[in-house]
Amino acid sequence: MSTVVAHMPAEPLRFWFAAGDDVTERSRAALTRAAGRATVSFLTVDPPPIRLPGSREPHLSYLSAAMYLRLLIPHALPPDVHRLVYLDSDVLCTGSLAELRDLDLAGAPLGAVRDAFTRRLIDTGGLPGIYGRYHDLDAQAPYLNSGVLLIDVPRWKELDVTAKALDYVARHADESRFPDQDALNHAVYGRWTRMPKRWNHMMAWRLDPRVGGNVTDASVIHFAGPVKPWHPEFPDGVYRQMYWRHRRRTEVVTARNR
Repeated sequence: MSTVVAHMPAEPLRFWFAAGDDVTERSRAALTRAAGRATVSFLTVDPPPIRLPGSREPHLSYLSAAMYLRLLIPHALPPDVHRLVYLDSDVLCTGSLAELRDLDLAGAPLGAVRDAFTRRLIDTGGLPGIYGRYHDLDAQAPYLNSGVLLIDVPRWKELDVTAKALDYVARHADESRFPDQDALNHAVYGRWTRMPKRWNHMMAWRLDPRVGGNVTDASVIHFAGPVKPWHPEFPDGVYRQMYWRHRRRTEVVTARNR
């Protein structure tokens, strides 16, 4: 949130937070104080009772049921919200999101960036059900990453994306690789707008100045995977420094407003 506000100083911003019940009231109050001029609201959404892949795939044990919340957000928003930029909590904004907000979705319910690691429906073992069950799916079709989404809220509701995604999750709970993301790819198959990777750049190391990159070549950097900038084992460098600079700024604002 701090990185978004820093790059959109003149924009009227509204944030809605969807989080699990492990986020304390103290943390919520701190977020509200740190938002400055931005409006902050907390959405009441409960994740569906579906088993997580970490119970059978240890390398995915960092995932929580909160990942399903993005599927429920459009129905939890006030009725006057027609367009939404969804951001995972493990992203840093390095440029204005105004251009992203105004992208033409050409009638699609959402815009997304192709996943940098699972590039096709067939990759990483294949979208559950793609072998034999869903004959209408092209296995070579691009696979979207759900870490950053531009959502046309009325169109999402019109196409019943939430219900379709949750139905898919329920059918494939025991075999999904990335449950909410697999479900979203199935629910909007052939009906999503592919956005440039600058809006969800998943290969941060390529932009690192130490290897000749430029952080500003992306507007949103996504730290997908188990190691995040706030973890001690995250390597020192431009991203860790950026994260802690904004965190310290947030903590200062919070302290001043107590």
